[in-house]
Amino acid sequence: MRICIIGKFPPIQGGVSMRTYWTAHGLAARGHEVDVITNAKEALPPFRMHMRQEDWKRCEASSGKGSVTVHWTDPVDRSQSYIPMASPFVTKLAGVAASAHAAKPFDVIFSHYMEPYGIAGYLAAQITGLPHVVRMAGSDSGRLWHHPQFEPLYDHVLRSAQVVIATGAVARRAAERGVDPDRIAAGGAYALCEDLFTPDGPRLDLAALRGEVSANPDLGDALWGDLAKDRPYFGIYGKLGENKGSFALLSALHRLKHDGVDAGLVALAHGQPQIERRFRERARELGLSDRVLQIPFLPHWRVPEFLRGCTAVCCLEQNFPIGHHSPIIPIEVMLCGKCLVASAEIIRKLPRWERLPHGHGCVAIEDVNNTEELSHKLAAIIREPVLAAAVATRGRSFAIEVQRDIDFPRRLENILARAAERRPLPSRPPPVASSDRSESGDGFRLTRMVASALAETEGSGADLNRPEDTIDLAAAQKILVCIERGIAEGRTGLRPLGAAVQIEIAIAAAERECDEAIRRSSVDPLFRLNLRRWALGDGDLAELICVREPDLRVVQFDHDLTAYRNAKSVLDFPSSPKGSSNAIVVFCHAHGARHEPLVVDGCTARILELSDGTRTAAEILGQLDDEHAGPRENELGWIEYLFLHGLISLQQRNERADAQGSQRLRRVETDCGPAPGFFRVG
Repeated sequence: MRICIIGKFPPIQGGVSMRTYWTAHGLAARGHEVDVITNAKEALPPFRMHMRQEDWKRCEASSGKGSVTVHWTDPVDRSQSYIPMASPFVTKLAGVAASAHAAKPFDVIFSHYMEPYGIAGYLAAQITGLPHVVRMAGSDSGRLWHHPQFEPLYDHVLRSAQVVIATGAVARRAAERGVDPDRIAAGGAYALCEDLFTPDGPRLDLAALRGEVSANPDLGDALWGDLAKDRPYFGIYGKLGENKGSFALLSALHRLKHDGVDAGLVALAHGQPQIERRFRERARELGLSDRVLQIPFLPHWRVPEFLRGCTAVCCLEQNFPIGHHSPIIPIEVMLCGKCLVASAEIIRKLPRWERLPHGHGCVAIEDVNNTEELSHKLAAIIREPVLAAAVATRGRSFAIEVQRDIDFPRRLENILARAAERRPLPSRPPPVASSDRSESGDGFRLTRMVASALAETEGSGADLNRPEDTIDLAAAQKILVCIERGIAEGRTGLRPLGAAVQIEIAIAAAERECDEAIRRSSVDPLFRLNLRRWALGDGDLAELICVREPDLRVVQFDHDLTAYRNAKSVLDFPSSPKGSSNAIVVFCHAHGARHEPLVVDGCTARILELSDGTRTAAEILGQLDDEHAGPRENELGWIEYLFLHGLISLQQRNERADAQGSQRLRRVETDCGPAPGFFRVG
């Protein structure tokens, strides 16, 4: 394809510029000719990157059949003058795109960020007759789109587009504003280059950078501060601001200085002039001029150099006004093997953030403006770099896992190809019911099949044979009574139906018991690692107490459930349950969320059973050995996996608990049957 991209690009700073760059080069690597139309050379400090000669060369590329060609708008001069004066970005961008198309026709126009690129993309599409694919970002969708003088035009551009790339709140608002939902696609997922974002590679030479910046008059005073050479430093990058934690971090650094902790700050960060002035004035007031170095924005491909030189990197955004804004900076930090210090708000915006608990894969700050909390955690990182490195290593594993299934840029490539041919997007498949839940979400998929079969053969349960009905536990128990009565009368063919209903009744009963018992003030998943030290060190896990989470129950069956889970009708039910035992983990619904039951093997079920708060991880593995229930490869790794997936919590051993007390608890369990929270179904 010949693809026209209209958007931000280096040397413009920011996430959209970064995504546009890697999108263009990613599509070129897949064999497409990409022409980028941008006003990036018109960017001024402080939001203009420091670009070396080799950085300018990286903007364009040729890769086999693919290529990236950049068309730059001309900086404002007298030939563009009009009153009141402003650079006519929309006109220039649309005009350059139309001229490039006339020279060598495009197949599709893609714009990223509405102002001015989406507007220019719409005009270019009108001029050329090409399909337009439009994507918004954070501030344009969350702020500009709500401005009463912008909203009507933005709505029109979105309604006119061949495809609108959006998800969540942006997709919902687009549909409300008249965009056909069949033309809204989720295609914005982005994956970082793991060959670039890696712990191995060059570190930023701050002395050399000072020399480069001094020789570049275009950067003005983008370099500030006198950070002492060889002083360890934390890093921040992005925009400065109150809700970015910039000033809170200065206060924390002042506390560190007062406490004799030798640490500085390198800020690859800038803001609007008034914010910039306040940041520097505050640093001077706190006596931090020799502990701070503010450097110009750098091209994205140089960010790993910056990250590798930091002791840890802070992402302290809090109370950010755009809720759906989800920065990629934390993933960049972790991929580069650096300890992430982040606000709880930022961490909770990451995919699968529950698997990144504080002290394990990151350092979470509950309240960024709590100087004592922030400075205490920063001091711990400086004082115990080995622990910080362990956290960083686990954070990197998390980041790699998060990126594993992101299909970038192929998903976008498919959308652009369909748009170029004016083909509709693939129809969205209907929601697929889990193998353990019904379409209605009531958890009685098998029981509904049984009720339907009974209605057809005997007329029983006909009142439950309507799709809009919800089956609850009482209704399922009533159906089971009917089946058991029939079996007692000699209709043995009903046994497979009864077994299926029994399975779902057992699961529902466990869920109900869990709902009634769960503590309403459950532990925050982000802060569920209960340690005396500030983080989990390598080798610490074996001595931690394992506690099964209170919001789950385990139902154990003495037969294999596979046939029931895969059944499409009652004809698929086995005549008699058989095979190896299975266990199902069920979760409470006390907080409104419905988690699907989880089928686990016998060894995992036994680990959960033993995780009653009386045993360390090492003791649990010893018990499994004694019972010949294992061993499993990397047994401690499996316990850590259960912790990260929210099935158990880990805590420090209570020094006051003695061995005799633990033995008494074990004898009670032996005498009285399974641990609380376990249900066995024969």
